[in-house]
Formats: sequence, C-alpha cells, structure tokens
Amino acid sequence: MSEKSSAEVETRPEFQCTVCGLSEIYDYKGKQPPFSKLINLANECYIMKDPFSPPKRGQFLVLGSDCVLCRKPFCQGADCSFYYIDFYCLQCALKNIGLFPSQLHEILCKRKK
Repeated sequence: MSEKSSAEVETRPEFQCTVCGLSEIYDYKGKQPPFSKLINLANECYIMKDPFSPPKRGQFLVLGSDCVLCRKPFCQGADCSFYYIDFYCLQCALKNIGLFPSQLHEILCKRKK
C-alpha cells in the first residue's frame, strides 16, 4: 500500500468567521457550486458539501460570505451577519446603519451586543 506524497494530498481551504471565530473547511467560494449544477446564488458565499447527505446529491451548506464593506469573512449566524441586498458583517451594518431603510434600524439595533 503506497502513501500519497504531500503534493498529492488535496488541501481544502479553511473558512473562519472574523466575528465569532467559527472555523470550517470549505469546498467552494462563489455563486455556482460545481457540485450543485442547478444552484445560482445571488451573492458569493463560502460553501461546503453537506456532510450529512449522500454523495453526488449536490446538497450543500452555506458557511458564510465576505462583508461587502470591509471584505472580511463572517458566518451566517444572527450575531455575525446582516443581509439587505448584500451581505454585511454585523459590525459594518451597525456602523453604517444609515445605508439601510429606517424600517431596518430597529431590527439592527436589537441585534447589537
């Protein structure tokens, strides 16, 4: 039995939320995961194949995205993210609350830690 050389071992990139520190290996970053041909996401996301579904089903999990303002990665947790047309980390959304319709200000302020 031969071992794979270090060059042959597939290394997968790691996603890490800059807000809460969640860390997970991901399979794809973008809008159209190659393992899920019928999916076209509106925004670029960090995606991993669903480890709980049978292989070749094309099911996946969205781990997170990059903030449209600061470009840092963050997870989809309610304490870390805010979505309105684009993905924002909660810190940037709160700092730039004026970018959003007034109806969303109360929602954002309730999520402030």
